[in-house]
Amino acid sequence: MGKIIANVSSTMDGIYTGPKGDEDNMVSWAMPGIIDSTDDGLTLFQKADAILMGRVTYEGFAGHWPFQEGEWADAMNKTQKFVATNNSDFTDVHWGNYDDTITLLNSDVMSKIRELKREFKGNIIVPASSGLVQSLIHAGLLDELRIIIHPVISGSGKRYFDNIDTRHDMKVIKNKLYETSGSMLMWYEIVK
Repeated sequence: MGKIIANVSSTMDGIYTGPKGDEDNMVSWAMPGIIDSTDDGLTLFQKADAILMGRVTYEGFAGHWPFQEGEWADAMNKTQKFVATNNSDFTDVHWGNYDDTITLLNSDVMSKIRELKREFKGNIIVPASSGLVQSLIHAGLLDELRIIIHPVISGSGKRYFDNIDTRHDMKVIKNKLYETSGSMLMWYEIVK
């Protein structure tokens, strides 16, 4: 059975976007840590059996990765991808010249994700996708949380775990300080 691993970036106060009014701009605070951790992130995606993402993340990634070259592009483009959404108006997904690597999950989503866990033996990586990750936590389907905490307090913006209202214990698997940026990787197993 595969493991679902969320791959997240967050400020110290749990924000994953830019500040209120500029939510689409996380680059201002996240880029130093993303650059610092790029080798570890690349390894994670290169070893992934599949990538699972929400609609918003898909829309951002599909407009970028299919048109890039290099190791990161290969990891993103050639790996099997699944887009999970409850938006019934969203009925089609494309990934440039790699349309054979992407599938839409838009009905009975959590049941289909359970099937994916049985189908894949390795890791299923969930990049960003806060709404999806929260749904996976509620459904008991998230196995691990890999979060890079950046040394920034944003004060406003969207919080990654806003809709989690029950307790979920975690056990540290790994931690690592990225000294150039001061960002910290915290990798947790969800205790079930």
